[in-house]
Amino acid sequence: MTDRYAIGVPGFLDLAGITSRSLDELTSAVGSVVHALQAIRDAVAPTPELSRGFAGAMDPWEAKAGGLVAYAGGVLAGAEQAVAEYCRADAVMAVNADHAAARRGTGRWRVA
Repeated sequence: MTDRYAIGVPGFLDLAGITSRSLDELTSAVGSVVHALQAIRDAVAPTPELSRGFAGAMDPWEAKAGGLVAYAGGVLAGAEQAVAEYCRADAVMAVNADHAAARRGTGRWRVA
């Protein structure tokens, strides 16, 4: 049970790298789709009914796609920060444990 909260840092870094590259690809794909949507939007602009219909169908998707990419990036950044804080806290705990072990049994009281 002592390793219950252990984090495999190399495994996390591998996963974070793969996720980051995938998010880069997704960002690029969404950008390409948005660019295509803008070209279509410009092409149908002279026809008001078609333009409104296209905008009604695509505008919500465009807004959600960009938001989802940003949200996923935020989740990855949060996970990276959490792992970094975990590692820092683990290092502090190890230093504190070493100091406590070095002081144990000094003086008149002994800790078993």
